[in-house]
Formats: sequence, structure tokens, C-alpha cells
Amino acid sequence: MTGRGAGVLGLPGAVCAVLAFGCASVLPAQDCHSGEVRIYVKDTLEGPVFQARVRLGSPAKEIGEFTTRTEGVADFANVPCGSWTATVTKAGFEDGSISIQTAGETIIEKSIALSPKIVRASTEVTDSTPHVEQSASENNELRPEDVKTLPTNPATVADTLPLVPGVVRTPQGELLLDGAGEQRSAFVVNQSDVTDPATGKFGQTVPLDAIETANVLNVPFLAQYGRFTQTVVAVETKRGGDKWHADLNDPFPDFRIRSYHMRGIQNETPRFVLGGPLIKNRLYFNSAFVYVIDKVPSRTLGFPFNESKKESINSFTQLDYILSPNQILTGTAHISPQHTNFVNPDYFNPQPVTPSYAQQSYVGTLTHHFGIFNGTLDSSISVQRFNAYVGAQGSQDMVLTPTGNEGNFFGVQKRDARREEWLENWTPKLQKFAGTHQTRIGSSLTFSGSDGRFSYHPVNILNTVGQELQRITFSDPGVYSRNDSEATAYVQDHWTVNPRISFDYGARVEHQRLASSLRIAPRAGFAWSPFANERTVVRFGWGEFYDHIPLDVYAFSRYPARTITNYAPDGSILGVPLVFENVIGSVTGPRSFFIRGQQVAGAFSPRGTTYNAQIEHTVSRMLRLRAVYLDNRSVGLISVEPQLSGTTNEILLNGDGSSHYRQLEFTAKVTWKTNEQLMLSYVHSRDRGTLSDFDNFIGNFPTPVVRPITYSNLPGDLPNRFLVWGRVNPHVWGLTVMPIVEYRNGFSYATYDAGQNYVGIPYSGETRFRNFFSADARLVKDFKVNPKYTLRLSLAGFNLTNHFNPLLVHSNIADPRYGTFFGNYKRRYRFDFEVIF
Repeated sequence: MTGRGAGVLGLPGAVCAVLAFGCASVLPAQDCHSGEVRIYVKDTLEGPVFQARVRLGSPAKEIGEFTTRTEGVADFANVPCGSWTATVTKAGFEDGSISIQTAGETIIEKSIALSPKIVRASTEVTDSTPHVEQSASENNELRPEDVKTLPTNPATVADTLPLVPGVVRTPQGELLLDGAGEQRSAFVVNQSDVTDPATGKFGQTVPLDAIETANVLNVPFLAQYGRFTQTVVAVETKRGGDKWHADLNDPFPDFRIRSYHMRGIQNETPRFVLGGPLIKNRLYFNSAFVYVIDKVPSRTLGFPFNESKKESINSFTQLDYILSPNQILTGTAHISPQHTNFVNPDYFNPQPVTPSYAQQSYVGTLTHHFGIFNGTLDSSISVQRFNAYVGAQGSQDMVLTPTGNEGNFFGVQKRDARREEWLENWTPKLQKFAGTHQTRIGSSLTFSGSDGRFSYHPVNILNTVGQELQRITFSDPGVYSRNDSEATAYVQDHWTVNPRISFDYGARVEHQRLASSLRIAPRAGFAWSPFANERTVVRFGWGEFYDHIPLDVYAFSRYPARTITNYAPDGSILGVPLVFENVIGSVTGPRSFFIRGQQVAGAFSPRGTTYNAQIEHTVSRMLRLRAVYLDNRSVGLISVEPQLSGTTNEILLNGDGSSHYRQLEFTAKVTWKTNEQLMLSYVHSRDRGTLSDFDNFIGNFPTPVVRPITYSNLPGDLPNRFLVWGRVNPHVWGLTVMPIVEYRNGFSYATYDAGQNYVGIPYSGETRFRNFFSADARLVKDFKVNPKYTLRLSLAGFNLTNHFNPLLVHSNIADPRYGTFFGNYKRRYRFDFEVIF
């Protein structure tokens, strides 16, 4: 169990922290105590392997042997400190092994992937360097033990995603995955879709302490994954161990320090984890709880009217009941209410203009793992509720001006969304025919719905001298209710022809009732080791992918209709007011051979065709290199545009948007020991597409102005990005250093005139923020107080070079300060302490 306190310090605080490290270094060393080791055994399709024999030991001593159950887990308790090797064997699979370094009184978790066994010709092997996995779908894996102690102090899965080469977070807090927003990606927990059915957003993700791994797949050619055109974030949660374990982190608040004086609480984020056996060898319990009070300051506004105030609870509980050696019943409950007042205030949108946001999310799942006929049948049912409310700080009109906005946020909405999902996945035993075949078959049936209502306030557009240029008023059509159903089925096969070449291929069939379409998604790829030592693998993959369309899209016709009135400089009305109806259009984009359905209103099928080429080489046990080229072309994307006609004016929701994302990625993983590694990556990318994405107008926080469709660079276009992070032991005073260093191009931005219309080409390469550079690091020192308690001191530094990373720019040509960048988080420090017991 750990207790922790923290504070944001200036230079005096940093000096005190350094002195504390020095004092800690002279304390006597303490004996190391035994800990727990957990091994997860998986196949090449990322499924658990049961009845695998796992041995843990060393040439001089054997710790024990364990046979995995249907969840593919082997637990070893009371493992002494030292270096050990875990070896896994199972009939039909190649043997697997991994080195483990234990440090005492911790739970160390490792994964081993087994490849199907092939009869090999006699080959003399003189190098013990492990070969690279033979699979067409390679992913970026994030494990809690590698990331939870980084300077950013991540608490949830979403907090860790910017560590992946293709994922960045905008200054507004939005995640961009391979250049696109969350609504074009999938987030699955234990194979269940947990995105908001109304918006397609991730919402509040699972606590980091509750997960085994988080895999980010930008090219998942396995047919088991669907409902996305860009990226998949696949999370696997963990069960409680064979002995009780508890952690308490951050029990004390961080205080706001201004001019070396304390000015109240900045944030408080206690995290609690409890896990262990409720019934020995039968019933296991694990629960992670995060409570957050966070007052996030904006460096573009003055204190104390510059904070966004957030309060949330995030709880994930899992129970695993072993019915028999071949049957396990797993139940999970994810409860995550949250409330934010003043969402993202900044210079152009001060606190009164910002919305408030409240959400209650409840997700419950029940899964039965059944090992039968040397295969595994997984059956899962999930019930989900997502209730949200978007409010305003008052009832005043919203006022848009070139120098900043006034009044109150215009869009108030309340919705109640739900989803029920039934999943079946069957992995039969290995089949031998011209090699070995590892097959998986699955299906799902989903029912979803969303009910809600809107209330929109008028919006006034003024020039720099206060003259009204335009007024937008809205009708109130009342409530809406939308219900949908979806059925999917897939089959996939991993065919290992010989030890040096394998193929992944399969297809997925999807039918969404409201979209009136049947979609077929073929996938194929191969992995080839051109050299006998199998340390180099060349991969290629191709696939068709389809977005799951959020229910808010089909509620668009019930959104408030708008009336636009334009004014002359003397205040008189220009022409007649224009009344725009919200219309859901039919598909106008290109059709596909793989789509079957009627050409009716709302028959959208946003789809992406993706291929990638990859080469990966294991230089040694210390160094692994990878180069990847990715090309994603998406069409049929849902966009919003105004259309003027002689009789009826429309705000039209159509399926004629498109995007093209290309990415060249180089990564290197350098590992010295089990707990010491550096991840280095460089990404060169290009992201272009239709700007009028539906999420800008019918999401949680719609924009009041609808502009004509434009094809240009997308806001997430970042040509170059370098990223380094990891964990290093410099062997000085027993310190551990955890750095995060990032250098990238700035985000592109659009320029506007006084009427809030685009000027020139929006988001072109000529209008970008300055290049971003940040060097963060955390120093940690552990020492024993007694056999039960350990004191951990740490000092985190942010933007250590004090580089100017502007947050905002004056982008309206009518603004006297047009083109000026401003706002920056300067160098700062945070001192933490934890008591581990």
C-alpha cells in the first residue's frame, strides 16, 4: 500500500528535494523480500492459451511449475529477489521464454506469445537472440509497470496514449489517433465496445491500475476488430492475485503555489487498488478506484478566473470465479461519473462563455471462458449506460467577435444513451494442413439507443467596433429518440506455412439497421523472415474497415433549426432572414463492391482502405528496430455543409467526406534490464481531408457557425514528431530517472475574417503554431524505513528547457493583434513522496 503527497514547487522546493535525495542515499540498504510473478500466455491471435505449462526458475533453483487455465494466466507467489527465466510449453506450439528480474514485494506481470509449431529442418543456432513474432498485425503495447511512474503520472488508459508514436493530445485535451479524432477509432475492453453510442467518443477510460495491457493498433488486420476507420485501442484487464495486495497513491492534495505562497488546493487524485483471493484457488477480486478533483489553469487568462474545475470518480471492479480447470466466469463493473465546470477556458473563451459538462457512465460485463475440445469458447454479455448533460453558465446570447467571445455558451443538451451487446468467440484447436492453422470465429449482436433534448441560445457575430454582422437564432423542436441494432460475424486464420512465413487472412460482415447497409470487410497480411536466424521480419497487410455511426448522426433532423439574419453597417437587415432545416442526406460519395444496401437517407457507410509495409529487426537482446509505412484512404465520411436554394435552405448531413493519412514511422526499443528501457520514435506524416466533420457540429460541444465544405490539411496534421520516453538507472545514489522528451511541428490553424468565415486555405502548412519542444523528467529514490515500510521520494520537472510552446494565436485578420502567439507553460517542478507498505 502506498501513500503519497505532492506539491508544485519553484527553485527552493527543488533544492529541498535534492537535499532529501542526498539524505536518502546515505541510509543503509535493506534486505529484499519475496514478491509475486504473473505470466500471461497468449497465441498469435492475442487470445489466451490454456493448459500451457509454465516453469519459473534458474539453472540453480526452480521456483515452481503451473498449468494455465482458460484465461491463460500463471501466478507464482513468494518469488525471491533475483534473475529468473519463465519457460512455457504446450503441444502444437513453439516453446516460449522470457527473463524476469524481481525486486521484492511487487507484482511483476509479463506476457509470452506462443507461435504454432512447425517441423523444422536441422539448423545450427549459435545466437540466443530471440526472433521477432510472426504476425501481420503488430501493435504498440503499453503496460502499467512501464508507464505509471512517468512524470505525467497517468491515472487512466487515455493518459498513456500520447506515448504511442501516432497519438497526440491537442491543447484542448482532445486525443488525435493517427491524425483523426476519437469518433473514428474504436475503444474495446475485454473485446467489448465501450465507446459512447451517441457520440462515438471514448469517455472516461479504465483506470490504469486495473489493466494488464493496452494495445494501440493502427493496422489491425485481424477480422475480430471492427467499428473504426483509423485506430483500435484494445484493453485487457487483470484479475486479483493469489495473495492480497493493496496500493494507495496520492492520498494528499497538490497545493497551488503562486509567488512562493500557497493559494489553496490545485488538485487531489487519490488512487486505490485492492486485489486478492476471496476464496483460495476459486474466487478472485480486483478493484481500482480513482477520485479526481482538478483545477486546471489556462496560461492565457489571469488568476483566479482561469481554471477549469473537474471532479470525477473512476472505479473498475473485476471478479473471476473458477468453475473448473476449464471454465472461468468473469464479471466486471466500470462506474465513472464526472462533472466539469468551465470546459477549456482560454483568452478567446473566458469562463462565462465556456460550457459545463456532466456524465454518468455505467458498464457491466459477464464473460464465460470455456476450454472445450482443445479450444476456447468465450461468451460475453455487456450492459452499458451513458448519461450526459451539456450546460451553459447562464442564459445570455453568445457573442462572437474577432478579439474574443462574450456571453454564454449557446448549446444546452441532455441525453441518455444505452447499449447491450452479446459476443461469442470460438478458437478451435490447431489444424494441420500445409502447415498449421490457428483459426478464430466470432459474432456479436448489439442493441443501442439514445434519447435527448436540446435548447439553443441565439448567437450574435460582431465586428471589432461592436457592429452586428449576423444573428443566428434557433427553433426548439423538442425531444428525440433513436434506436439501432447491429449484427456482425467474422472468421480469421493465422496460417503458418513454415518457420519463416505466415499469413493472416479473414473477413468481417457487419449490418447496422439505421445505416440500411450490409458491409463486408476483407483483411489479409503476411509476415516473412528472409534470413535463417529469424531476427528480421517483413510484414505487409491490407484491409477494408468501416466506422460505426454514432446515434447523434441520426438525431440530426431533430436538432434545432437555425435562422440567419445578416445586417448592413447601418443596422438594417440585408435581404430576408434565411431559414435552414436540418436534413439527413442520402449517400453521395462513391459506393463499394463490399457494400450492399438501399440508397436512402442516412444510408452512410464511412470506410477506410488501409495498407502497410513494415520491417522489424532484433539486433540483440538490448535493441529492437522497426520501420513502418502506413497509407489510409477513407471515403464516405459524414460531413455537414450549408446549401442554399431558391425554395429551401438546408444544413445537410451527407456521406461525401474523405481523408488521406500517410505515415512513415521509425521506432527503436532499447532494453538493459527488465525495469530499464528507452522507447525512441520518429514519425513523418501527412493528413488531408474534408474539414466539415460531423463531430464539429453534433458532438458534445458544437460550433455555432457552419462553413462550406473545404478539403485541406486536417487539424491533426503533424509532419514531424520525435518522442523519447522510458526508465533509466544511472547507478548514482540509487536514483531512477524517467524522461519524456518530445519535439514536433506545431498544429496548423485556420484564419478568419470579422464574419467568422475562412480566409485563404484553412489549416495550410503556412499557418502553424511554432515547433513544440518539451523535456520532462522524474527522479525517484527508494529506501527502506523498516522491513514493512518503504519511503519513496521523487522530483518531477516539466519543460526543463523553458521552451516557448504557445497555446493560442490571434487568428482573425480583423484582430489588431493578428498573428501573435501567446500563452505558455513555463519550467516547473513537483515534489512527491510515497509510503509503500
